[in-house]
Amino acid sequence: MNKFVLIFCTLLFLTQNYFAQDLPPIKIDFSSQVISADGKVIGYIGEKNRVDVKSTGYVSKYVLWTLFATEDRDFYNHNGVSYKGLVRGIFKTITGSTQGGSTITMQLARNLFLSSEKTVTRKIKEIELAKLIESKFSKDQILLMYLNTVYFGHGVYGIWAASEEYYSKTPDKLSITESAAIVGLLQGPGLYDPLKHPDKMLSRRNEVLHNLVETYKISDKEFNSLKKIPLNLKMNDHLGKHFLENVRKEAVEILKQYGKSLNSDELKITTTLNYEVQKAAENAMKSQWNNFPNSMKESQIGLVSVENGTGRILAMIGGNPESDFRGLNRAVQIKRQPGSAFKPFLYGSLLQKGITLAAPLLDASIVVDSGKYNEWRPSNSEDTYTGKYLTMETAIQHSVNLCAAYAITHLTVPDSVVAFSRKLGIQSQIPPFPSIALGTGEVSPVEMAASYSVFATEGTYAKPFSIVKIEDKNGRVYYSGNEQTNVVLDSSTCFLMTQALEKVIDGGTANSVRKYYKGFAAGKTGTTQNSTDAWFVGYNKKITTAIWIGYDDPRRKLGGGFQFGGSACAPIWGRLMSSVSRVFSGFSSDSYTRPPEIKDMELCLDSGELAVTKCIHREIFPVNTLKLPPECSIHSSNKTYFNIHYGW
Repeated sequence: MNKFVLIFCTLLFLTQNYFAQDLPPIKIDFSSQVISADGKVIGYIGEKNRVDVKSTGYVSKYVLWTLFATEDRDFYNHNGVSYKGLVRGIFKTITGSTQGGSTITMQLARNLFLSSEKTVTRKIKEIELAKLIESKFSKDQILLMYLNTVYFGHGVYGIWAASEEYYSKTPDKLSITESAAIVGLLQGPGLYDPLKHPDKMLSRRNEVLHNLVETYKISDKEFNSLKKIPLNLKMNDHLGKHFLENVRKEAVEILKQYGKSLNSDELKITTTLNYEVQKAAENAMKSQWNNFPNSMKESQIGLVSVENGTGRILAMIGGNPESDFRGLNRAVQIKRQPGSAFKPFLYGSLLQKGITLAAPLLDASIVVDSGKYNEWRPSNSEDTYTGKYLTMETAIQHSVNLCAAYAITHLTVPDSVVAFSRKLGIQSQIPPFPSIALGTGEVSPVEMAASYSVFATEGTYAKPFSIVKIEDKNGRVYYSGNEQTNVVLDSSTCFLMTQALEKVIDGGTANSVRKYYKGFAAGKTGTTQNSTDAWFVGYNKKITTAIWIGYDDPRRKLGGGFQFGGSACAPIWGRLMSSVSRVFSGFSSDSYTRPPEIKDMELCLDSGELAVTKCIHREIFPVNTLKLPPECSIHSSNKTYFNIHYGW
């Protein structure tokens, strides 16, 4: 005890004779904040995770109660140094209690100008700087600076960021127990870290609550009731890290014309990201990753979810659970072969021409440009074939490669397929070779999501975007992101394509979706022949999601039963949609309303055309009556010498 008294007396003597020349300039750097569309904090951009609170009026009264009771009970009655508090702090330290001897002003001085070294010299400087601060600023100004600068752990500074970090709310909404828990962290953010030491944080919170009894803010009875309340933390999940980095890069380019900096100008960026959809996507991805064999834990993922009709990016994942978000973003920065996920562009182009879902496609070996440098020998996934004609609908449902090869060589030409894909929003350069029927061109996940969304919206392409607006701390808007939409396809073609893609999930290559999600769904799997890339792109009325899984090094192959789009990617989509549908009504909506020009008609399975009396093999299919196919050219008495299947 004598040791502490000696230290106190020494400080008291020295501070009467130590005078700083002047107060150093105060500069507090605040971050720009990035907010989701539903008001959640995605993250901060700046040197420190700190957001400026403009007034103590934006802070709960309970924060102030607990702060004064715990850190500085004489705040409004001293000139920066409370000698009574120093004495009390010495004795409290001896007895193991929680109140220190430094005033709020002294702590502010240390945070602004000094290190945390525990020496007499530093304490003397701290005391004198505190006096100077008190001489230049009002008590409310000092309190506000303190609340904006103090460290609360988990990389966050200031009460605003701390409130969002631990309770996902603004500081004016904090309850008395929540305020006590956050203020309790000030003594040792690492010591009371709720993720590592939840029991210690609870005990510390209750100590802070008892300080309110000592300062007559609450009664013993109230304390005994409050101390039984759990911490009830609602920690910030720090979701969407790749999305945050993508937004940062976009915002930097946007702000160049205004001479603004994300690191110093305290901007607020409102984005398109939906926090619940992002959370569902990340949980779905992690669940699938846990199923992967150890040999595949280094594979990567690119995932993009867009809102149909607007292009708003609702969720984005740019890598596996261990990837660096500051590195490659596989959702927007890679281009890989989509495999069979590209087939809807082939078949969509045929449907637009009036060729029906009943069109017979030959499932047989084929060689294109035999003997030439660009010779192409496609094969089915199991390297087998039936040698029979299958309907286009069946070929889509079971992703029969040889049927797609037949379609692009007998029913259309590669240039037409490329043009169709470009109309739907594919901007990557797709080489006009027959092999694109099996997805040999390279595309990005964000392109695929936006393009499939055309089918989902019955013909409207919406350019994907992620920033809604950028505004400064005073609410001045520098930038507003606009929806850019364009009708690019007729609703009838979209309806027919959607009906076929619905069967991919119901009994086709993506039937693994139904293990998780029972609502309406349409989509297509994709797997490259060398097992380098696995894809799934799926949609309902509200949302379209593209998922790619593979290695950054394309020489590495997927395996362990997860080398297919149906086994690697489709379950992620199913889990995602299942979670989202439980949160939002309408995400499990029924199938699409049939356009009036779509009629059920009997078609000949030998020609894919309108059945006539002599047609033996026939079935009912939806048909676009505005592009009505002719009567069966095989069995009709008005037989034509032109056969659409062979192009003669």
